[in-house]
Formats: sequence, structure tokens, C-alpha cells
Amino acid sequence: MPGAGHLYQGRYFKAALYFVCILGLFLTGMAMAEWQAVQPPIKRTRAEAKGGSVLKYVAQSAVGIPALIGLVQRERLASPSNTQVTTLDKPLSAPFEGVVSYLEGDTNQTGDVIGTLTLEPVTGAFGKSSIAGKFSGTMNGKPVEFQLADHVELAPPIDARKDRPVVAGLIRSENGRTEEYGQLRGSIPRPIWNWFEVPMDAIEEEDLHSRLGKFHELAMVFTWIAGLLNVLAIWDAVEGPAYGYGDPRQPETVPVPTPSHS
Repeated sequence: MPGAGHLYQGRYFKAALYFVCILGLFLTGMAMAEWQAVQPPIKRTRAEAKGGSVLKYVAQSAVGIPALIGLVQRERLASPSNTQVTTLDKPLSAPFEGVVSYLEGDTNQTGDVIGTLTLEPVTGAFGKSSIAGKFSGTMNGKPVEFQLADHVELAPPIDARKDRPVVAGLIRSENGRTEEYGQLRGSIPRPIWNWFEVPMDAIEEEDLHSRLGKFHELAMVFTWIAGLLNVLAIWDAVEGPAYGYGDPRQPETVPVPTPSHS
């Protein structure tokens, strides 16, 4: 952590100076890149490895803990449990945005929807666990409510995208039987811990760069400079306080008077 070594040495002014300046520069870059400037390289085979992405992250990782979180997120992204979700441990309710299309009589209805998606674990007809629920909100500004079929699909919980895609069928009951008559597609927000510093794939990185343009490049430079400055701060801490600051004082020697001869 920038300034921690100086704080340990009792050099409080320098500790505060390095902490504020280095982290301030690093966080400014992060904010300019929508908090996705730090990109640890995705695990690849040696033939697929990209040296540029490794070097960029090495410069950022010199900041310390704020950038090293990315290594934890890389492991979580690659975890075997991070797969498409088809069942839940407990009910889930979240804001939802997307589109809906369904058949109303002989007419196909399509529109943008926004509202709340409520999902819950259910047991299907053959004893298989799945997800069902409902959507309540507005379609093209008008109040609507849809019942969801019991095969809702949720994207993996951990990804660099802040939105988590959802696909669900729509069902209704007519004449004592249930039929599927449409589809709901959209996304719910991911918790910040499930996207912050999670590695991007090439398409996601290109999309971010195209949206931000030169701000993306400037943000990356800020995070690299912050890392390099922290290397200098570490060097200063390792060399220790200058000018003997903090060193134990040597006892003063009292001159021994020479005897006088009368």
C-alpha cells in the first residue's frame, strides 16, 4: 500500500504524501476508464500469451493491493463454478432492463421493458431444479406483468460486464392449461465485487476503448505512472530515513581536563 513503509518508519508526512498522490492518480485513471482500467491478463496457453497485456498489468500492479485485487478476480473468473446459472439457492430480486416479444392473438407484440425481475428456485415436472419467477414494470411506458417459465437462464455471476444477461420464456394459463407465448431478454446489474477488476476478453476491451476513445488511453497512462511512482516510493522507504533521522544519538564525549603545572 503506498506510504505504508514510511508510516512504519514514523515518517508521517511522506506517508501521507505518497498515499494521497499515488492513490489519487491511480483512482483518477480508474474512474476515467469506468473503473475497468486494471486488466490482469486472462489465463492463456503459452502460444496465446500476449506480452503487451502482461507488461501493462505489471506497471499497474506496482501500486500494490489496489491493483493486485485483479489477480483474485482472475481466479474467480476462471473458476469451474462460474458458469451459466440454471438454478438458485435463494430468491433473487433485481432491477431489469430489456425487451419483450410475445404473441397477442394473431399480432406479435414487441417493446422495451423496465422494472423488477423476481426469480426463485423451483422444482420442475421431472424433479429437476430450475428457475422461475415474474417481471413487474412497464412496457413502452405502460404497466405490465409477466409470469416466467421455469427455465430462466442467467449468465455466469462473475464477468467484466456490469450487466448480467437474462433470458426467460413467458407463460400464461388458458382453458386450464399453461402455454409459452413469448420471450423476455435483458439484464440485471451485477454486484460490484463480481465485475470490478475482472479481466476482459478482446471484444469487451475493444468496446470499452471505442466508447471512451482517448480517455481510455489517458486513464491507462495514469495507472501506469502511479505504479512506477510507487516503485520510487518503495525505494525511498527501503533506503531508510535520510540524514540520520530516527537513528539513536551518540553520547556526547566530555573532554577530560589536562592537569595544570604550577
